[in-house]
Amino acid sequence: MSSRRAGVLLSLAVAAAGCDDALLPAPAGPVRLTAVAGQDGAGLAGVPFADSLVVRVTDDGRPVADAAVRWTALGGGEVHPAVTRTDADGRAMALWAPGSGADSVEAAVDTARVVFRGRGDPAAPGSVRWGRNRYVEYRPGTLPLVVSAPHGGTEEPSEVPDRTWGTVVSDRNTEFLAFALADALEARLGGRPHVVVSHLHRRKLDPNRELGEAAQDDPLAEHAWREFQAFIEHASARVVADHGTGFYIDLHGHGHPIPRLELGYLLTAADLARTDDALDQGNWSVDSSVRTLVDAAGVPFSHLLRGPDALGSLLEARGYPAVPSDGQPDPGDDPFFSGGYNTRRHGSVDGGPVSGVQIEAPYPGIRDSAENRAAFAQALAEALDVYLSRWY
Repeated sequence: MSSRRAGVLLSLAVAAAGCDDALLPAPAGPVRLTAVAGQDGAGLAGVPFADSLVVRVTDDGRPVADAAVRWTALGGGEVHPAVTRTDADGRAMALWAPGSGADSVEAAVDTARVVFRGRGDPAAPGSVRWGRNRYVEYRPGTLPLVVSAPHGGTEEPSEVPDRTWGTVVSDRNTEFLAFALADALEARLGGRPHVVVSHLHRRKLDPNRELGEAAQDDPLAEHAWREFQAFIEHASARVVADHGTGFYIDLHGHGHPIPRLELGYLLTAADLARTDDALDQGNWSVDSSVRTLVDAAGVPFSHLLRGPDALGSLLEARGYPAVPSDGQPDPGDDPFFSGGYNTRRHGSVDGGPVSGVQIEAPYPGIRDSAENRAAFAQALAEALDVYLSRWY
């Protein structure tokens, strides 16, 4: 292991370690607490800074190891974790996601205090924002649409260890599909969606899982996971501020035997096998990622899932078989992805203003070439134009 890798992991492991206040002894005598890095930072509201906040604890000039540093967000932001311990050089660090506008964080050891100041601003459309080491990319937009691609990344940096459990197969070319969709939407609607992409291979990070499975205790992977989720949340907040409501698409790829689009609204194959009447009368929409949209549209749930103006039906009409749709109301006994962590977190199952769907695209005919990606992106842009006009 290189000395750089060992140093990074030691410092970040110290930052990630938290403990109950009652179990954290204070230094024996008075200490000095100094800000080393992270002062006067500027970034996006709600998104962790690429560089960590770093403090150093000393006693008469000598570093104090194993001191408990407590971090407190003083404004509208968040700091992770709340408590860290210093390393042999007396240093401790934490991740800070600033709130909107001027913000601050306090680091404290015993009676010693230091305050970090910074600010969080809205993303400017047309810009490109990067996370640490460019592992996560965010392209702000103007449309009431947020598109993410969590599994298309190809980068496998040695500083991030391989995940040892869970799915590690990538969804080839889905990041390029997301960018093609942005281009197609701009050509059709004159504006671009917000796009968030993970460039790390799924062996290193799975942004469509809970943090534990996604990063598997590696602090660098955890940093990238927090950036990915925070970029989507920042984009959704911009959509709500600009439009009042919006739509979220999580783009994936599947290798199932039937080469059709699978639209996941958090409903299982068994749920979709129900009749329209059963879906409409059973109040199944409250468990779906389009819960808010159903309430706002004022139509039966089945109409949004597989009526003539449902997203799957609009795609089928443009030559891309999809389930659920009016032609294929449910997947039957065939494999089907119903939606994952991102769709649940960023859709409207909990009543938020942004509804969403997970789109699983087969590789042949859609993801396999630039020409096919552009053709599908154009069809999806057309379908979204009709869908948004009809339901929003």
